[in-house]
Amino acid sequence: MSEIGELLAQTELDFPPSNIAWDGNGLSLVAFGARRTSAPYETEKLSVLNADSGEVRSSIEALHTTSAVISPDGLAVAGAGGDGPVERINEFVPFQECWDVPPHMREECERFNREEAGWRTVGWKPPQRRIWVRAMDSFIAWWGRDDSAGNVRHLTHSPDGKLLAGTGKGLLILDALNGSLKGEFPAVVSQLPAAFTRDSQRLTVADATRMVLVDVTAGTLRWTTELPAGITAFAFTADETALIVTTQGEAFTLSTGDGGIRETVPLEDPLPGSAVTALSNGGRRLLRVGPQAMVLWDLSDGGRRFSTPVGASAQGRFNPVLPEIAIGSTGGVKVVNALLGTTVWEKTTAPVTCLAFSRDGQRLAFGGKGGQSPGFLRIHSMAPSSVSSLTFEGPVTEIALASTPGPLAVAAGHEPGAKASLFRADTGEPVLEKKLPGEINSLEFSPDGRHFATGNTDGGIRLFRTDTGERQWIVPYTAPVEAVAFLNGGGNDDVVMACRDKTARRLARDDGEEIWKCKHPQPVTRVTTSTDGRFVATACADRSTRILAPDTGAELAVFSHDGKLRAIAFNPQGSLLATGGDDGAVLIISTANRKEVGRSQHTSDVSAVAFNGEGKLLATAGKDKAVHLWNVAADPPQKVRTLTFPQMISRLLFHPTEPQLALVSDEPKPMVVVIDPAAVTELARLNHPATVNDLAFSPDGKLFATACADGLARVYPGRR
Repeated sequence: MSEIGELLAQTELDFPPSNIAWDGNGLSLVAFGARRTSAPYETEKLSVLNADSGEVRSSIEALHTTSAVISPDGLAVAGAGGDGPVERINEFVPFQECWDVPPHMREECERFNREEAGWRTVGWKPPQRRIWVRAMDSFIAWWGRDDSAGNVRHLTHSPDGKLLAGTGKGLLILDALNGSLKGEFPAVVSQLPAAFTRDSQRLTVADATRMVLVDVTAGTLRWTTELPAGITAFAFTADETALIVTTQGEAFTLSTGDGGIRETVPLEDPLPGSAVTALSNGGRRLLRVGPQAMVLWDLSDGGRRFSTPVGASAQGRFNPVLPEIAIGSTGGVKVVNALLGTTVWEKTTAPVTCLAFSRDGQRLAFGGKGGQSPGFLRIHSMAPSSVSSLTFEGPVTEIALASTPGPLAVAAGHEPGAKASLFRADTGEPVLEKKLPGEINSLEFSPDGRHFATGNTDGGIRLFRTDTGERQWIVPYTAPVEAVAFLNGGGNDDVVMACRDKTARRLARDDGEEIWKCKHPQPVTRVTTSTDGRFVATACADRSTRILAPDTGAELAVFSHDGKLRAIAFNPQGSLLATGGDDGAVLIISTANRKEVGRSQHTSDVSAVAFNGEGKLLATAGKDKAVHLWNVAADPPQKVRTLTFPQMISRLLFHPTEPQLALVSDEPKPMVVVIDPAAVTELARLNHPATVNDLAFSPDGKLFATACADGLARVYPGRR
């Protein structure tokens, strides 16, 4: 994976680009801008570039281009403006016969033939203003439509790629494939681009001081809403039930259904005068870039969250996926965290004239003027960077992190043979490697970070010192060890384990001596402990979970499912236990009275459960592609919301101190997504080339690690 800010591609241009547009797949982009010519017109050039190499694939000349956008499928470019080069108007001036002119005029005659006779440029013919669509790969024209009055200022494709909306001196809705007119509203005058709903059935336009919603299917205005001042920006909310609209000093929430104003929020200390304005996806945050500062407001209350000094001619862009803002100015470009205002990455360059994130937020393209050529374009990675990594010969199956006595990571793999590798989490420097028989089913750090334990298919449980790598002890069993965990509290940090020999056991950390053994009717598949050390919980193949006393192993309670148990977890206080199984049910159990106090029901197998660091929020995931969030501080627990995803979530993990939830999905593309569960906004996206088998936060929350089937154990910042 590339590092954040890593240069992926660059190219020198014969013009300084003034605008950049990405295709939907992030494979290509279009840059256009004015260039110097010998004509009295400052003509423009539009170039299609390969986003991986920076190579210019094709170019055309143009004049007064007001907009250029790429279709969602990346096959076509739509533009508005003079379509083609400026043409010379030439006339032929005949040569004179100088041999028969009087001698005193011969010198002038020769000068005339030399300087004025022949073909001469007597004028220039600008290209016709049109709305046009050309093939992305070759710039061959598909169609063009007259716009000689220059009415269209902005173009917007519908999400399905079938329509093209033009705004400016009137609103046009065109068929994107052939240019035929689908709707025309000459009274709707807008200096901002239109916005479609995701189903491409409606679009909204800002007409000076009013918002207009158009039913595209019917070709009619659904509603108009007058606002008290000029509109500076607008965006649909994430669920498209409302519009967020801003003016110079206020933010309005309008109902998408009828245009009614639901809420008005004044902006704290708005920037005076003109400023570049942008709204984040979903309209939650407002960005304005003035002559000296960039300011961000949270539109939930209109409060200023932070401001950042900027250079002259600055412009800002929201990352469409991550909470980040890119700022380009005469001094270069920098990316800041939209939640904290901290600088994520910056680069000093020649003056930046345009910038744009790819639609997946993973790359940033920016261009400018100066350097060795009239213009330049650079593409940098914005993918969250790994702090360190360690390479295995086969898939990495397990990973754990420790904060003390230093930032350490231990990871396990089993190809070609099983091994546990300890390395420094901040540098990737290997510390030790232990080759073991069988495969490693489980590994964990002790709470103080001075030991780690492994449970193996060979029936062995082993404890290692992290400072020397010395194996402190091994306890063999006749069946595979499925899981290991450390007890907390009391200063002993003993090890508890789950074994396929139908037992759960507690072993002394000092020497591995067995303190107790709890027999189960079937193999024990999982074990976990409460943070306060008051309880041990096991999952058994008999479809039951048991709460055990940590000092004696005595069975305190049993809870059953109608399917195989897949997940068990205590909240940090040890007051609640959550269990999930193939019956689609998650049981929320009070450890005080050993009774079920709530139930989260999925329509398919439960894959993961997790409590947040405060213990007040429970997340459950199922094969039904849903994640349920429960307020377990309520009595009884109350479901807060259900999040649906396009793919199954296989793992869940909360940050220990921050409102962040990491989710693992493997189809169609393996990735880890980190979200803010309260705001339901994506904070980071970690693409992986293969299945993510495990993930872990360090106890202090500063680091985050993943175990990937591509053979890399990766460690990231715990907070982007």
